[in-house]
Amino acid sequence: MQTDRGILAIWHDIEPDQTDAVLDWYNKEHHFERLAVPGFRMVRRYTAVEGAPELFIHYETDGASVLSSPAYLERLNAPTPWTLQSQPHFRKNSRTVCHRSLAWGSAEGGFVGVLRILAGDTPQPESLDEQAVQGALADAPGVVGGEIWRSDRERSSIETREKQIRKGQDTYVDAVVVVHATDARAAGNAVERLRGALPSDLTARALTGIWQLSFRAEASGGAR
Repeated sequence: MQTDRGILAIWHDIEPDQTDAVLDWYNKEHHFERLAVPGFRMVRRYTAVEGAPELFIHYETDGASVLSSPAYLERLNAPTPWTLQSQPHFRKNSRTVCHRSLAWGSAEGGFVGVLRILAGDTPQPESLDEQAVQGALADAPGVVGGEIWRSDRERSSIETREKQIRKGQDTYVDAVVVVHATDARAAGNAVERLRGALPSDLTARALTGIWQLSFRAEASGGAR
């Protein structure tokens, strides 16, 4: 995994009676529409095993600048009819543009343990200590890799038509640790280690969870 990639990190729930319809939209249109934007490389979608919200989605791009590019903003401001029908059913949407500041390991498992540092009034993307994170996970069983993402609040806050059609305000994160694990137990152990390594000023803003991979696709030409 390269450390110079842009990341679009999304978490949200879906109105219960709309879950199948929204997942169908993701599977058949939306993910591939995004991957057609120049600079988008890969999408992964996960379903919650422990914690919330129900869905965790992230797109990998050539850099964070892709996520404020004219081509991407054009899509955000011209949602398809199916998007107009689907996104109003999102609940508790969190969407943050990030850059990947650290990556380690050469494999991915089917599960991820995720620690999110929720955004405060003042962005603090550098608040997470990379050495402390790696130290906490150094001998964690079942962990095959990991990533640290740091937020870009300016790009995250760009107003678009898609933001307008979602109910409620999007929330943001300051930083994210994603731990790739071979099973749910290993992912859970990893996030408990991470939480224990946090300084007290971050503990109150930290959320953890375990998600299982449900969908993965690459842009044409692969995720180089």
